[in-house]
Amino acid sequence: MIVVLAILAATRASPVAPPRLSLDQVQARASSCDDPRGCRSLWDIIWSCAVTILLCVWVSVHPNIPSPYDSWARVAVRRVGLMLAALFVPEAMIGWALKQRLAAAELAKW
Repeated sequence: MIVVLAILAATRASPVAPPRLSLDQVQARASSCDDPRGCRSLWDIIWSCAVTILLCVWVSVHPNIPSPYDSWARVAVRRVGLMLAALFVPEAMIGWALKQRLAAAELAKW
């Protein structure tokens, strides 16, 4: 576990291919972080957390199937709005899901 964390710290969790490091180099970097160029900064940690949260919320929101007459811009704006609602007011998503469930039950009666 420490080696994995050290590798992530050494590569700054970048999507770019990491440099090849030996196990001794990884352990040396993991043991101390005196050189700020080899360590993740606070901004790097906050940035990776924020991106992870936004991507998780984006994937978790499942809007209704759009109308064939809706433009791609309208669909994108609707999805971004739902994502922001899920991020800042998660209780509203529960209400939205309940509303959809009741509407589906009403349609099922037909």
